[in-house]
Amino acid sequence: MKPGMIVHTGPTFHLEQNHENGAIDMNINLNEAMEEYARLPFTPYGAYYVEHPPGHIQKEYTMAVSSFIFALSGEAVVYLDKESFAYGTGRVIHCAPGKRFNATNSQEKPAALFELSYHHDGANADYMHCPYELEIGVNPRLFSTLRQLVELRDRPNAQATLQVKTLVYSVLSEMFSSAQSIRQTDAHSVAADAKVYVEQHYMESHSLCELGGRYGMSGKYFSDVFKRHTGVSPIDYLIACRLEQARRLLEATECNVKEIGKSVGYEDAHYFRRQFKRKFGASPSEWREHIFQVKQTGNNPPKFQEICPSKADYGLLY
Repeated sequence: MKPGMIVHTGPTFHLEQNHENGAIDMNINLNEAMEEYARLPFTPYGAYYVEHPPGHIQKEYTMAVSSFIFALSGEAVVYLDKESFAYGTGRVIHCAPGKRFNATNSQEKPAALFELSYHHDGANADYMHCPYELEIGVNPRLFSTLRQLVELRDRPNAQATLQVKTLVYSVLSEMFSSAQSIRQTDAHSVAADAKVYVEQHYMESHSLCELGGRYGMSGKYFSDVFKRHTGVSPIDYLIACRLEQARRLLEATECNVKEIGKSVGYEDAHYFRRQFKRKFGASPSEWREHIFQVKQTGNNPPKFQEICPSKADYGLLY
């Protein structure tokens, strides 16, 4: 498997088919799409495994054939005819021939993906020649099948050709099945369960990819679902849980600030102090001193202004 060119695609996010630009969004009718791929003939063009380093910039070119892009890891901004789209783990992006493509990788992470290209003459096809996007979550079985396709790519014999066609249909079946499962998942239940999980495991290190993977979702899609049903992002909720527990420990125990920070998930005591002050308007030591005054005098301490930290300062879930 040799590194090749990054994501050859660019989806759109409209809610319906746009006949002016030929775009269908991620909310495509899955049954109609499956019926089209089952009914219309198409020819597999190639299967590739692709890697790119952080910060890689793909120069613009025009897509020649239709392609599915299966994101394995990394983050990128993908441009299709000057529209920008997010690339991330757990997503499939379908690109259409004739679209101008370029992409820029995240500076922090390398990107890895599978590309499955195919050709169809365009007659009576609504989905084969239109950009669209699917959420499929992390699917090891699907990725294993794609890996087999890559390995068969350079075997020019009849048996390999037959195997390729069989595996391509297996990929399509698994892909659409995963997309259906994601759509049918009760998003409210996912958000509620994730809240409980974070409340019970706030002291541990987490990533959006890991949290989303618990529910078969990409990190970005999980974050969108969580925020839609709770009003806050997973990162905000994790930090709120950590700092609230730290506040309780400051008020109820004699543990020092460093020990308390470490117990709620902050290895860096200075960083913990800074986060606590941004949230509650006072350092952990100042907070504890005011609580001590309340216990001694029975008077309410001055109220501190809560300040939400910016995402740039969180350093978590990225």
